Amino acid sequence: MSMLSAIGLKKGFSLPGEKRIEVLKGVDLEVAEGEKVAIVGRSGEGKSTLLHVLGGLLRPDAGNVSRPANIGFVFQAYHLMEELTVLENVLLPTMASGRRIPDARKRAEELLAKVALSDRMNHLPAELSGGERQRVAIARSLVTAPRLVFADEPTGNLDSVTGRGILDLLAGLEGVSLVMVTHSAEAAGTCSRILTLAQGRLI
Repeated sequence: MSMLSAIGLKKGFSLPGEKRIEVLKGVDLEVAEGEKVAIVGRSGEGKSTLLHVLGGLLRPDAGNVSRPANIGFVFQAYHLMEELTVLENVLLPTMASGRRIPDARKRAEELLAKVALSDRMNHLPAELSGGERQRVAIARSLVTAPRLVFADEPTGNLDSVTGRGILDLLAGLEGVSLVMVTHSAEAAGTCSRILTLAQGRLI
């Protein structure tokens, strides 16, 4: 069963005073239910742009994406609400989704325990390290029990031990599909399939 289907994705950007840059030039991607896919490539090739298009955060100039409505997204820049506690940040998607999540608080607390942040639940983001913020973002992405998770450099700000734990957590999500953008060979190696984005296409 296909969890994600993308056909002919194109995306470009026009910068002030510069010619238009075509980033995605016809990307096709199929991801099966439960499949873990890593997308690698050089900096500037458009990996994050592709992830944002796949996740519905950017509209493609051409092409189509089909995916479930309930997705999780791990942002490279965290995007935590500074005025909310760690627990409140993790719970935020359950309020924004418009649907009731059974035992949402319990699930949020369990996820924070899995990313070793039980003792930080009542702290504000300003009181956390970069690695701790990333772990909050990962817990937040999983709180609605999504069928598909997009992750942009999920271990980029973590030490090797913590990063390994996060990779094990993501790889062990049964029945959940994962599309991960990464520069890390170790992170890519935990996935069942590795694709390279080069010259605007996946190979």
